Amino acid sequence: MGRTVATWRMRGEERIEGWKQFHRTLRPQERSAYDSMVNAARNRAAACGMIPTVDPMEPIFLAMLVEAYERISKIEDEIERLRNG
Repeated sequence: MGRTVATWRMRGEERIEGWKQFHRTLRPQERSAYDSMVNAARNRAAACGMIPTVDPMEPIFLAMLVEAYERISKIEDEIERLRNG
């Protein structure tokens, strides 16, 4: 019987698990930012799984960029709303 192919989520979690030492050495406020970025990838697992790649880094980075862009857009919208008051 053949081996089961790991899902994107499994491969992504494996990569994230490998970053534990990095996470531990961050300052508390940096850990919060790191956790938010990692959760961005987890929250977009369905989209990440649609990229046909062996290495999960590309979809992880794309998910993090989408999250960052989304947050920047919300901040810009809020600034504009406050200016127009």
